Amino acid sequence: MLGFVLGSPPGLAQDSNPTIEVLEAETAEHRIGTRGPIYTDLFQNMDPADLARPLTFEVVVGPDGKTLDAKQISGFIFGDLTLLWKTWQYRSFERNGHPVVAKVRESVAILPIRKRSEVYIPFPEIHDWNSLRITLSRSGCYGSCPTYEVEIHGDGSVLYDGKANVATKGRHTGKISHASLMELVGAFRKADYFSLADGYVSGVTDMPTCASSISFDEQSKSVLDYLGRRLGMPPLSPTWKRRLTACREPLN
Repeated sequence: MLGFVLGSPPGLAQDSNPTIEVLEAETAEHRIGTRGPIYTDLFQNMDPADLARPLTFEVVVGPDGKTLDAKQISGFIFGDLTLLWKTWQYRSFERNGHPVVAKVRESVAILPIRKRSEVYIPFPEIHDWNSLRITLSRSGCYGSCPTYEVEIHGDGSVLYDGKANVATKGRHTGKISHASLMELVGAFRKADYFSLADGYVSGVTDMPTCASSISFDEQSKSVLDYLGRRLGMPPLSPTWKRRLTACREPLN
């Protein structure tokens, strides 16, 4: 069964900058995007009381608004939740006019898939392409599943980190053309990405977890996918999958 490994990233100096604890009201003002709910069919196999509690995290946010670390406080769901909190973004927290490292608390509701209602949210227009950031990550599984992370920016730059069971391991950089970037964004738009739920988690164990995200103009959307197709998660377009997969090919 997949477990939850939530550790500090290598090289993070915990004592170089004091961490400021932030209350919910301030967190809400700085939070970019939504935090759930996640839909699941686990209620069919487990006591609903065990899943009634939301997933609760203590999250460490860096001066740039990106998540550095997280600790799960309560709740249960299958899948690698590291992929979930890594997609979260915030407007920088400040004290005395300077960005600081902040600790916030986040709560993610877990709901049965039968309560999912389709809501159409139009894909926003991108105004500042320099703010564009697209990510795709995939965890391991009980077998030999490819494990990697890909990050693409609005200038076409690509960051790739091959972790396990991939042709190229380690961190590499590269670049895609503007035409390829436009095609990739168009695939997100065609998939009505902002209309998807924040997470689809099946009750089957030992499978890989996938997480994708797109952010721009202080807007952000991410989707956690743990056998989401079993729950009716709409299939993403072949172009979307092909372009993101191509970006994880060997880069130099």
